[in-house]
Amino acid sequence: MISIVICNRYSTIALGLARNIKDTIGAEYEVVCIDNADGHYNIFQAYNEGVQRAKGDIVCFMHDDISFHKKGWGIVVEKLFADNQKLGALGVDGGHFMPDCPCSWSTCFTTSFRTWRTESDGSHQPYSNTEYTNGQSNVEVASIDGLWMCIRRSLFDSAIRFDDRTFSGFHCYDSDISMQILQTGYYIMVTFDIEIIHNSYGTYNKTYFNNIELWHKKWHEQLPVVRGIDLTEREQQIHTRYAIELMERLRNDAYLYTRLHSPEYRLGHSLLKPWRFLKRKFFS
Repeated sequence: MISIVICNRYSTIALGLARNIKDTIGAEYEVVCIDNADGHYNIFQAYNEGVQRAKGDIVCFMHDDISFHKKGWGIVVEKLFADNQKLGALGVDGGHFMPDCPCSWSTCFTTSFRTWRTESDGSHQPYSNTEYTNGQSNVEVASIDGLWMCIRRSLFDSAIRFDDRTFSGFHCYDSDISMQILQTGYYIMVTFDIEIIHNSYGTYNKTYFNNIELWHKKWHEQLPVVRGIDLTEREQQIHTRYAIELMERLRNDAYLYTRLHSPEYRLGHSLLKPWRFLKRKFFS
């Protein structure tokens, strides 16, 4: 059985999502909804609680803002875990390279994924990178994205847990659990046989960058990690440099976003409205 763990803003998941899961999974399942309406849990705590409640031998962690584009995804999950006894985790989006620097694998331009994105007009458009797949439906990666990931339950019974002692907030839980799984000798894969619609984009805030720093401090002795592709030392250096530069841009963009949405900025913007009106009316 597949146990689907969702950290939710309400006591039950949305009716549309519940119906989508039921109509598409094609396998025995249960939904474990962690009610986080009052913000009691961070994502690490919520998922640890979900693991304790889960009864299935495969635990599927997923965001509440996704839906499944294709039927039979539960059958795919069960078959992959049954056929690959050393498969520890499965996702639909992942990175092949985790560099030895405080940055995300997603900033290294060595990713494999196939998802659908919801555009501003409500349409769904395919969004993928298959550069490193060599035509395969399933490829090994170093880390998977937490929007949807399935993990072998037995690993939680013996070797891994979401690290709520080191981290807080809602970032880096996927990279950290991926590193834990690799230390056990199990491997991680991304599959293209499951298609997911992602209805939102990630955000970058102070907690994100803080968790990135904590993650690197925790794992730097095991880094870098390369899985599923071949990268020379020179290529690793190039991708690491790209990642550092992109992280710096994201950090600057996040700082600017925070300033533009701060109460002080909004107050100043409101106070200047009369002046802008007069300027347009009499001086333009």
